[in-house]
Amino acid sequence: MSDSEPTSVKDILIEMKTLSEICVDLAFASLLYSDKLVARQVLVLEEKIDSLYRNLLDRLSVSIKSLNQAEELRIYYIIGEANNLISDSAADMASLVLMDINIEDEIKLVQQHMDQLVDLVELKESSPLCGASELTADLHDLIGIDVAAIIRPTEGLLMDYDEIMKSGDFLIFRGPLESVNQFIELANGNIESVERAREIIITNEGSHKKEKLKYHQDLLVTMKESAELVVDLAYLYALEDLPEVKTLIIQTEDKVDKLQFEIIQEVLRLYKQDLIGEKTLLAYLRMADSFEEIADAAIKIAFDVTMRHKPYAILEEVVDDSSESLDSFTVTKDSPYVGLSVKEAEQTDDFFQILAVMKKGKYFFFPKDEEKINVGDSLLIKEYSSPEDE
Repeated sequence: MSDSEPTSVKDILIEMKTLSEICVDLAFASLLYSDKLVARQVLVLEEKIDSLYRNLLDRLSVSIKSLNQAEELRIYYIIGEANNLISDSAADMASLVLMDINIEDEIKLVQQHMDQLVDLVELKESSPLCGASELTADLHDLIGIDVAAIIRPTEGLLMDYDEIMKSGDFLIFRGPLESVNQFIELANGNIESVERAREIIITNEGSHKKEKLKYHQDLLVTMKESAELVVDLAYLYALEDLPEVKTLIIQTEDKVDKLQFEIIQEVLRLYKQDLIGEKTLLAYLRMADSFEEIADAAIKIAFDVTMRHKPYAILEEVVDDSSESLDSFTVTKDSPYVGLSVKEAEQTDDFFQILAVMKKGKYFFFPKDEEKINVGDSLLIKEYSSPEDE
């Protein structure tokens, strides 16, 4: 998929959902690293989403032949609007970096506590990835990295898994922290092969201890994860209309609102005591505001959609075909995950993120790494699509 826009409502929505998710994580990364290159790409993607949204509105408008059809199509207006709002919030975060709002190194510790990171790197001529695609390099299965998109200066945005990577490409990619670090080394030509990167990841596994987060850092991580969880649950509820999911959405969105208030209180206290600088204060306030706006956008998807007609075949395809999707399953006695910890299960070749473990009918969200998985547990997971899924 090149920079030319998709021509169907389904493909437009898939691309909007994928890009809005990328935008949020890239904007967060740009603030963590004070990286103007990443921040500029967030704004490029946000403009792309704006264009997709206009395209969506045009196509839906010419499709409406009656009031009943307008009601049926309203769902797609709502999803488009919500994803546009999410990307706008991400752009607001990234714009701080372009205004030279650099923050202290202490916030960079936050990255150690994220299950998945999204970053951007330029592919060097000396990299072994040149001339390969994500599929042929086997990046997902070997090191848990997904190349979500390629920005090629001469062609624009490319999103096909079989796209050949070239020197000078900017790769937008996702993966666990150690995998992200080694992928950057691969892209820079400092590691000779993907297989060697895998060996380094396995060798380093468990060797880096996470530094304990300060209260305000922990609040930020929890708020980001909670806002993204509301988005995931919103799509799940829009498809399946489950009462327990509705309750979780309301509770989690309320939690996001409370976390925003707590972050504001805490960083203002730290600033008044000269424990953080003015620019870091502004960054925290902007991030907290953006994550709250993202949660609000998710509420539109969840509750505006489900009061309309069902089933939504296109919506199901949008969720299934985008770069992130939710799934759930019960752990049977034959499951490969029995007896593993949450972290061990996430690091299998499936490379998913466990959002919640349900034990005895009760969900435990964001379980600890050492939490054991037992027969009869239900896992709510976020899957990151790989070439094999296509």
